[in-house]
Amino acid sequence: MLIVFSCKKNSAEDGKEVVSGNVKQVTETVNGSTYRIFTKVGTTTFKGILVMGSGNDESNPSVGSLDGAAEADICSKAADNGYAAAIVQYRKTPGNANWNTSAKMVGEDYNQCILAISSKYGVDKNKAVVGGYSYASFMLLTDNSQSNTLTYVKGILAACGAAGTWNAQNFKIPVYSISCSGNNEGDYSGKALYDQIPANSAVKAKSEGVTDGGCNTHCGGSWTDKMYSKMVAWLN
Repeated sequence: MLIVFSCKKNSAEDGKEVVSGNVKQVTETVNGSTYRIFTKVGTTTFKGILVMGSGNDESNPSVGSLDGAAEADICSKAADNGYAAAIVQYRKTPGNANWNTSAKMVGEDYNQCILAISSKYGVDKNKAVVGGYSYASFMLLTDNSQSNTLTYVKGILAACGAAGTWNAQNFKIPVYSISCSGNNEGDYSGKALYDQIPANSAVKAKSEGVTDGGCNTHCGGSWTDKMYSKMVAWLN
């Protein structure tokens, strides 16, 4: 069973800018997509787009939270280095009641968020990376194998999420799967998921799997720097 990944709240009110160091953040809604965006103060030209998503309760999911500390950390780091980074408020999904439909909905919401940021901030949508923690990670990995919604993005940062062998055999874009040891997510995650990607897959060379031996709980690692480095590698 998936374990809910929750973090302390630290959100910007809708439409109100909050500045911390060199980074400003604001929650906005553009073309029906609500997200919390992080940008560097004074920056008007961006290297690319990062969109992250939160964990959730797979048995009774709510809309995606904008307040996760882990999501905010990587978005702040990306913003401070010249990227437009956001946490997406994906829709309430059926969760376990219809896993594939849930993944499709989440994939669509990431796509809408990228398109909104691309239009408003003048960034090429093809210079985008998506990622998530726990539930959002599971959803992105599933969507990666069953639809073409996000095939234009450079890769998926999948923290503490898992997928099955069939999913790995049908990934359409590269993945960076990172998880703690202990098989907390079931199926395949981290290096075990990467190992399921066939050697002749077009995405194998740009994918990576890491099982962090320094933690053994669900979403228990500190992975901002590792995930950020992979994002930069994909976008360069």
